[in-house]
Parts: sequence; structure tokens; C-alpha cells
Amino acid sequence: MTLPVGLSELYDQRYREESYRSRLSGYEVARSQALAHFILQVVRPSDPARVLDYGAGSGLYLELWERLFPRAALSFCDISPAALTQLRERYPRHKNNCLPVTKGEVESEPERFDLVVSVEVMEHVEDLDAYLQDIRRVLKPGGCFIWTTPCANPLSIEHLYSLARGQIDPTSEGYRRWRWEDPTHLRRLETAETAKVLTRNGFLRPQFRLRSHFFSFVCTRAPGLGVFGLRERLMGLDYALFRRFPNGASMLGAAFKPRSARR
Repeated sequence: MTLPVGLSELYDQRYREESYRSRLSGYEVARSQALAHFILQVVRPSDPARVLDYGAGSGLYLELWERLFPRAALSFCDISPAALTQLRERYPRHKNNCLPVTKGEVESEPERFDLVVSVEVMEHVEDLDAYLQDIRRVLKPGGCFIWTTPCANPLSIEHLYSLARGQIDPTSEGYRRWRWEDPTHLRRLETAETAKVLTRNGFLRPQFRLRSHFFSFVCTRAPGLGVFGLRERLMGLDYALFRRFPNGASMLGAAFKPRSARR
């Protein structure tokens, strides 16, 4: 798929629209809750001193990272200058912690961060291997990479819906994408494919949990569920009840950089 303009310019346009990814709502609330559990109860990183939000946008998850990593020095990077400008304006306490991503690399010295988080970025990057190599570059030996991304595992309600409507397209990489999604979603990976590409790029011990099995899909299409936070509570049931079931349409994952230089 070829986008009409470069990704940096496209996201600059989107972030200049005031409502674009400016607050947590709906499935973003459910994702935030799932991330908190996954990080604290599954991954359990050992009190990281430096954390990077890779693809932070205008800081949608900034307050979550402050809550989960209260003693960490937080940094934020993005390909969109407009997004980073908004982050600095909204969170002036972090105005000196914003790093641009240019030519596929974050402007940071190697091996700076104990933990890199990257929420809903993997499906957008044009070069998946380069993205993972850059994250590996800035991680300290033994550091942890945590991400979320849409998942193509079979038999989620999204997979069945897309299959029934003939809305699954192959990609040039040999993956697939749902045709009805945001056009900047360039791929959907299965968990096994994600583990393979992570291993190829020098990461160890990938682990996964899943969400968006059923309730998230239904609630985004059902009007009138926004009263009293009902929609968010229902969406949260996917992860709460089914996170070990493989047929989720959204994955949470973690993997580690080796402690030694040898792969």
C-alpha cells in the first residue's frame, strides 16, 4: 500500500486536528487498563531508571507511564513534530524530554533506556525490521521492549468479520491487513509471526497476552453504551476474561535485549 504523503507529514496533519488522539476514551481506556496489568503483573520490569515511549504522539499514555514508573526518567519520541509540540505544550514538565525520529531512528545515543514502550506503532512503520533494530539499539543490555499492536490470530471476531466480507488483503511483506481499517495500518501480525521477527532482530523471550476478543469490536459499533462508562467496562472484559485465549484481535507483548553482545 502506498500512502498519498509521507507518514511524518500525514501525522502532522492529523495532530493539527484538535481531537486526534488527545484523550483516552473507549478502547483506549481498555488498552490502558490491560497495559497496566500486563506490565505490573506479567512482565514485572525491575524499577527501570530510564523509559522511552517510542511513538508517543502528543502524550496519550504519558500519565500512565508516570503512574507505573514513578521513579523513572521518561522520554518521548515521534516522527511527527506537530505531535511533540503538542506534548510539550500539554505537559511542560516533559518539554525537555522529547526526541524526534528522523530517517527511521530516534535521536538518542545507544543503550540509553532500560525499557521501551511502543503503543500501536508496529502496524504503522514502513520498515518493521528497521523499527525493531532502532529500539534494540537504544535499549541497554537486558532491557525490555513492551508493545501493543493489532493482531491477526485466527478466529477473533474481527478476523471472522473481515474474512466473511472479503476484507483481508495480502501485503508485500507476506502478512495481511484488514481493508476497512485506518489506511496507515500497513500490516497485521500473528503472535507467532511477531515472535519470529523479534527473534530475527535479536530479541529474546517474547511473551504475549491478547485482548479485543469480542466486547471491544461490538462496543465500537453499538450506540448508546457511553453512559456511566459502560462501554469502557465492557471493553475491559476481553482482557480480564480472555487474555490467555489466542483469538484476540489486539496483542500486548514483551521481549528482551540480550545481556551480552552475542545474539
